[in-house]
Amino acid sequence: MVRAQMKRVIDTSEILGTVETPEGICEVCASATAGFDEEAGKLVLRLEAFLRPAGLLEKERHFRAAWLPADKTVTESVVREESGEMAREIFHSWVRKVREAAPQLRRA
Repeated sequence: MVRAQMKRVIDTSEILGTVETPEGICEVCASATAGFDEEAGKLVLRLEAFLRPAGLLEKERHFRAAWLPADKTVTESVVREESGEMAREIFHSWVRKVREAAPQLRRA
């Protein structure tokens, strides 16, 4: 896939809450970067889940915990006009999956 053909759709992230880890208190984050491949007529999303230190004085770094879902790339056929809405729906589904995977964020 040639990058020049990709039109940016969304680039977003969300902090889902905090958890205690051996690294200290960390934020659980989910992010998505999506582009639309004009030539193929496909939406391509890169979905990531990571932890980062919650302290304001700590250098920002991203790391993983074993319970986080693996990062993934999703490709969907869609017309360009619907790509933004579809990207947001997929991201919201990803956020739910990451939240449910976090032991301290699961809803009772």
